[in-house]
Amino acid sequence: MLWYRRDPATVRTALARGESPDLATTTACGPLDELIALHDELGVFGLLDEVEVARQRAGLPDGLLLRTLATLPFVAPASLSGAAGALFREPAILLRLGWAPVAIRDGTNGRHRHRDGRQPESLPCHPDALRDALRRVGEAAWARVQRAGVGALYDRRLVRGQVYAIDGSGLGADLRVVALVCVSGERPVIAAWRFLEGAASEKGKEASVTRALVEQALDAGGAGTIRLLLADALYADGPLLAWLACVQGIDALVRLPPDRCLYRDLEALAAGDGLEWRTHHETRTVRGHKARRRVEAAGVGGLTSWDGFVAAAAAHGQPDATLWGGLIREEDPATGTVATWGPVSTRDWPGAFAALQAYRARWHIEDDGFRELKEGWGLEAQRWGRDAAVVRGRLALTCLAFNTAQIYRSRAGARVATMGIRRLRRQHRPELGAAPTVIYVNGCYGVFALEDLLALLGTRVRESLLPGRRAPTP
Repeated sequence: MLWYRRDPATVRTALARGESPDLATTTACGPLDELIALHDELGVFGLLDEVEVARQRAGLPDGLLLRTLATLPFVAPASLSGAAGALFREPAILLRLGWAPVAIRDGTNGRHRHRDGRQPESLPCHPDALRDALRRVGEAAWARVQRAGVGALYDRRLVRGQVYAIDGSGLGADLRVVALVCVSGERPVIAAWRFLEGAASEKGKEASVTRALVEQALDAGGAGTIRLLLADALYADGPLLAWLACVQGIDALVRLPPDRCLYRDLEALAAGDGLEWRTHHETRTVRGHKARRRVEAAGVGGLTSWDGFVAAAAAHGQPDATLWGGLIREEDPATGTVATWGPVSTRDWPGAFAALQAYRARWHIEDDGFRELKEGWGLEAQRWGRDAAVVRGRLALTCLAFNTAQIYRSRAGARVATMGIRRLRRQHRPELGAAPTVIYVNGCYGVFALEDLLALLGTRVRESLLPGRRAPTP
């Protein structure tokens, strides 16, 4: 590698003699620069520098490759080669990630896989080198990165609200992700996730995953981080509900399927006039379309039909614990069909309609979470590789980038991003303007305002937009 020292005088002299620079780039900051600065400010790049890999790659630091991979989710093309190609055309960002100018210009080493030699798309490295870097990182290492990366958000108080939702989504054949998401803040933030492989039965397994994710979020945010957990029945069984309510002080609101005994008991109560139905009319906006909807809701407390919950609560020292349950009937204004479903909760809700309103926050995990990850970030269609090790790394880097983007779009995150940009600009004088240029020549580099650069090349501007410069003190 050829390292350059900061020496503006030498660069000025070389340009005055008409020498051609090795490299020229701007330091202007756009949205991508700000996202990368925020990513760095939140400590993601530092975590990747410390990741343990199965074996070291000769000639190219793994930390540099992982920092580059962590930047790719922010780039518009979702595929690995497409995102890398777009990023490799941004020398200012590559320099910020740690690539040396000579590597950007000539590549990292002599390795290439094309019969005609190194191709332009392989500068500074071939996309396969990035994919291989993901394969060398183990599951435990990604778990540590996840905990530390999300923990930094809690440490800075960037995760707001105490309502969380859990759900899972497929990433391809026999590949799934289960995520715990804070859905009550300004924008949803992924608090914890698990990458699951195989086609084994999920019954009785997803509740244990839920518990592990809740424990991880509590470790990051402390006691009281979660006040209400929204879940589908697949991710919550009786023992989990008892553990949440009796041990952690967390209320749960779960949507029951019709085949559960408690759901059938609620239907029997409704048939025997044991439930008091109330009719509500509301206007809902779904994907930009408003519709008037009729909702009938009924609920009752003191239920003990979930044997697993009752037994587990007794084991936790609360033998008198009961559940609240309800039935919801929603009429589709377009088709006139009525859908019925049953919420159950460890909290006694004042009414079933109030429980319905609370449960609707769960849709953020699907509409603003998984759908955004798949359609906006290309997580499912472009997994960057076929083997699970690559997909696991792609998932981890994308979830971290997703959180950074969510924080960036919030008011608090914008302030942190500004701090990161200011750190990057400390080496530049204020009088250089918003888009100074960096020139590399003869082993030296200098940062110049555009007006000064034109003057060095023999063309002076008539009017300058730079802030007025103070005359030297005699």
